[in-house]
Amino acid sequence: MIGGMSPVLLLILIVAALIALIPVWRLRVAGWPARWLFVAWVGYTVGILAAVRAPGATRFLLPILVLAYVAPFVAGPERLTRVLRGPGEPRRPIIDVTPRPPVGLRRASEDEVADRAGDAGADVDPEDDRPSG
Repeated sequence: MIGGMSPVLLLILIVAALIALIPVWRLRVAGWPARWLFVAWVGYTVGILAAVRAPGATRFLLPILVLAYVAPFVAGPERLTRVLRGPGEPRRPIIDVTPRPPVGLRRASEDEVADRAGDAGADVDPEDDRPSG
């Protein structure tokens, strides 16, 4: 026996701690800080231990545990991050990373685009679109 702890209790503690790592992993993917992850892991582990060891509390703890366990998987990472950040903090700005077209390419004018859209239904000779030369 280790420190007066029965082997069954030690096994239950290890299994509860390992099971609690699964939703904590999902919270880590959402970008939660290490301190919050540790608090969540301890909360999950204590909740699982209480549900296993106290049959009277299981009636109330089990639905809460199931919801808390499933929530990180149902909510997306951006929603979980928003929960952590709170409603008052601003969102990160959206940065446009679309590459610019090469200088040699010319952009079609609005008139050319409108002409092509208008001719879409008409029978057009495919050779008319080729440059002369």
